[in-house]
Amino acid sequence: MGKNKSATLAAFLLAGTLLATAADNLKLNQHLDYDTDSQDGPLITGDHMDKGLAAGKPNYIIMYGEG
Repeated sequence: MGKNKSATLAAFLLAGTLLATAADNLKLNQHLDYDTDSQDGPLITGDHMDKGLAAGKPNYIIMYGEG
């Protein structure tokens, strides 16, 4: 790949990450019951959960943690 194509790809990827929004303070639902098939509410809750949704497009979840 040439220098010009690499720079264009890098600029495109950087612009995409700047426009992306994400949820914060994610927490697993403490009331999940794995022994039954009941509706226990949302699996994950957090702040700004509706910011990244786009109708008609795939929505990805990326989780990162350090142990």
